[in-house]
Amino acid sequence: MARKPPSLSPENIMSRFRAHAFDWIACLFFASIPVVIFWQTATSLAEQDAASGGPLDNAAFYPRLIAALISVAVTIHGIRLLFGRVQDQSTFKAETGTRLGVFLTILFLVYLLVLPYAGFHIATPILLIMMTRALGLGLLSALAGSVVMWLGTSFVFEGLLNVVLPVGMFNITIFS
Repeated sequence: MARKPPSLSPENIMSRFRAHAFDWIACLFFASIPVVIFWQTATSLAEQDAASGGPLDNAAFYPRLIAALISVAVTIHGIRLLFGRVQDQSTFKAETGTRLGVFLTILFLVYLLVLPYAGFHIATPILLIMMTRALGLGLLSALAGSVVMWLGTSFVFEGLLNVVLPVGMFNITIFS
C-alpha cells in the first residue's frame, strides 16, 4: 500500500513547527549565513575590487561556494521538516546543554561585533579563553590551549597565507 503524503494544512504545519521548534530556529539561523555572505561579496568585496576577475584571483569565489553549499543543505533540511521527515522532536524545552549553547552563541556574536574594533589579536584570545572555560576546562588548560590556538591560527593566516586579519583600532599584527 502506498504511503499517503502528509498534508500541508495550517494546523499540520503549526504542529510540526511546535514539534521541531529548535530545528526551525537553527534552519533560519543557518539560512541567514549565506544571505550575509552573498551580501558582503556583492558589496564590500566588490568595492575593494576583490570580487572581480577569474575564479583563482577572486576572493569571493570560496565564500560564495560555501554559501551555496549551506543554502542547499538548509533547503533540504527545511523541506524535510516541512514534510515531517525528521524523526526526533526538538520542542521549546531547556535541556542540559541549551543554556550553554545559547551562551556560547551570544558570546560568539559579541565577538563578531567587537572584532573590527578590538582586532583579531585582542578579541580572539579572550573569546577562546571564555569558550574553553565555559566548556569546562581548568584555567591553566584554557589559557594554554587558547594561546596555542590563537597563535597557530595567526601564523597560518598571517604568516603562511598572507591574509590580513582584522587589526582593530590598535593596528596589531604579529606574523606579517
